Formats: sequence, C-alpha cells, structure tokens
Amino acid sequence: MNMSLEKDANFIAMISSIKEDLTSLVSSHIELAQAEAKESVGRLAKSSGLFITAIAMANLAGVFVFIAIAYYLNTLGYELWVSFLFVVGGLSVGAVVLGLLAKRQVSKITFGSKTAQSVTNTVQTISNLRSGSK
Repeated sequence: MNMSLEKDANFIAMISSIKEDLTSLVSSHIELAQAEAKESVGRLAKSSGLFITAIAMANLAGVFVFIAIAYYLNTLGYELWVSFLFVVGGLSVGAVVLGLLAKRQVSKITFGSKTAQSVTNTVQTISNLRSGSK
C-alpha cells in the first residue's frame, strides 16, 4: 500500500513539473512575441519617418529651390510655363525614388514570424516526445 502512495506522489510531482515547464514555455513565447512586436513597431516608425521626410523634402524643395530653377530655365530661353514643367518632372522623379526607398523599408517589417517558428518547433518537439514514448 505504501508503494502505491509513493507512485501517486511521484506521478503528481511529474504532472506538476510538466505544468510548470509548459507555463514557462508559454511565458517565453509571450515574451518573444512582445519583443518581436516592439522591433516591428520600431521599423514601422522608421518607415513612417521616411515617408514624412520624403513629403516634407518635396514640398520644401519645391518652394525654396525649384521656383528659382524654373526662372533660371526661363533665362535660358524656355517659356516660363515650360521651365516650370521641367521642375515638376524633376520633383516627381525625386518623390518616386524616396517613395520606393520607404516601400523597401516597409517590406522588411515582419509581425510574429519568429514567434510562429518557435511555437512550431515546440509543437514538433512535443510531438516527437509523445511518439517516442509509445
């Protein structure tokens, strides 16, 4: 009878240990997800900054520099309206280049891929342990 109580105590201790391990594992996954989310938010903020900078640069450059360029082109013999069209074309090309750079930054943002991989690895390990114990 005493042997049965000892087996029950060992079984309860084993179950308790498994519960603690699973709790620790879930906590680790949550921490990883939080760290990954922080990293992604940082990249998102950086990309947003690039978009805002691109817009601000295009506006400021148009106001302060490109009007002067249009008038300079006018002094070279182009009609004033043609000079301004050249400036608009240059601004458009610059805006496209900055927009593509920002888009490239956005494409590097990932949400949860490391966490998903970690969970997949954990499930595979548990499955392997289960199939090995049969």
